[in-house]
Amino acid sequence: MKTNSVEHQIGQLVRDDHSAEQIMNIIDLPADQVMSLYRDYIEQRKQQQLRASNQHSQATYAMSLRS
Repeated sequence: MKTNSVEHQIGQLVRDDHSAEQIMNIIDLPADQVMSLYRDYIEQRKQQQLRASNQHSQATYAMSLRS
């Protein structure tokens, strides 16, 4: 439960444009644990953005075939 809450908090801080160093100072956990969660969050965001981009490209292609 605590990890999920921390992950959510890190996600919110990233969306609010806080730096990794600022996040480490805000979150009350060891720095290496915060950085690990931060890197995991960033990787998940990249994967989500890639999937969304691929889905958009596929939809655009499919629509172009209809024309």
